[in-house]
Amino acid sequence: MAPAESLAPVADRDQSCAWGRHRQPGRSGAPGLRGRFHRRTLARLPLAGIQPGRQRDRDRRGATVDRGVPAAARSGTAQAVIRADLVVVGAGPVGLSTAFALAESGLSCLVVPALPADREPMVPAGVEMTAPAVAWRQGHLLNRLQERSRRLWVDWMVRLAQETGVDLGYSRAGLLVIGDAADSAPDENLAGWETVMPARCEPRLSCSEIHGLFNVQFSQVRHDRLIHSLRLALRSRAIEVLDEHYATALEVTGNVVPNLVLDGGEQVVADAFILAAEAENAALLYESGLDGLDLPIPQAHHLLFNPGSRLLSHVVCSDDLVLVPQPDGRLLAIDTGPEDRYGSEDEALDVLLTCVANRLPALSRFDLQRHWLAPLPGPSGGRPMLGLYPHLRNLWINAGHYRNGLDISPAMAELLAEHLQGGPGFPELAVGLRDPD
Repeated sequence: MAPAESLAPVADRDQSCAWGRHRQPGRSGAPGLRGRFHRRTLARLPLAGIQPGRQRDRDRRGATVDRGVPAAARSGTAQAVIRADLVVVGAGPVGLSTAFALAESGLSCLVVPALPADREPMVPAGVEMTAPAVAWRQGHLLNRLQERSRRLWVDWMVRLAQETGVDLGYSRAGLLVIGDAADSAPDENLAGWETVMPARCEPRLSCSEIHGLFNVQFSQVRHDRLIHSLRLALRSRAIEVLDEHYATALEVTGNVVPNLVLDGGEQVVADAFILAAEAENAALLYESGLDGLDLPIPQAHHLLFNPGSRLLSHVVCSDDLVLVPQPDGRLLAIDTGPEDRYGSEDEALDVLLTCVANRLPALSRFDLQRHWLAPLPGPSGGRPMLGLYPHLRNLWINAGHYRNGLDISPAMAELLAEHLQGGPGFPELAVGLRDPD
């Protein structure tokens, strides 16, 4: 099993696209983060309303905490100022993967959740989560990101399990694609896929299709265990997750974001900020008076059944329906179609129950265990975004994974870490803003 440092490039290296491995320059001469941000001190930043602290404590992550400072917080009372080199906003798979990649590159950061700690998680504990967007429908860009991430995940999963002792539930489940998605697949995007007969691959499926596409490399992981393992790995690298707080707004001065405001009015001052909170990015930008991203946030219906034994051996993608078998015998059905096609939530549930029963008749004998709505963010056309927010020189966006947060987050995180240390940019992932009209 090859370590991450020996991964083969996904595409030819050039200055316009950073898909291949990039040799890191020396820290002192890197024209990226260390050159752009670390040559100046925090004192030179236009920190509106923040006075020098009277008492400073240095914690184990190397950040300076100024206490008793009359900060320009919304509450108008004296609040703490937390200082860090880099701040990653978002403590889900994307945010934690970003922080992990930064730490692996030798960069220090602080992770700030975008939601309160007591907020109900998007994915219930014990559920393996995936809602794959079919790569050839998203273009060659997503294919390249997925390929790079697959190679990284092999290394990350082994290392995380060894370092933290957490069983991540990582397994190659395989992905079967049937219906229009399989029929429309172009030959040039079928590397790693094989043509199969769906009835032989999954005998319990009810389908009229005579052929489908199967990818044995498609993997699953326990969402809650991955989060826990990444947190432990970050802690061992002296990267702190600020669980007692969450982000509420960014303060903008000119073309710089000097600080992030927390729920208690505290301010986090940093050289650079990275928004990696997916669905919560839009709310945070709105609260900050900034234009939103070209990133619609559709709410997807999730249905969880408990038949007691596995009815499927692989993840099945049938146009707008994804069936995800769980190791404990449960089955998760995810609707990935247009959100506005239903008149009400009750109508959506009735239609989806019928669709699931039509595809997997054996499931109709079992009651629905749970039904919930969760966001599946994605920009127009399914293009991920990675880069600077327009007109701001220290606010980075890592978003728009389009139902592929677990699939492509390692590649996106590593690309960003390499770029911040002087690697080439990635114009194909440029951040786009929503049309105000």
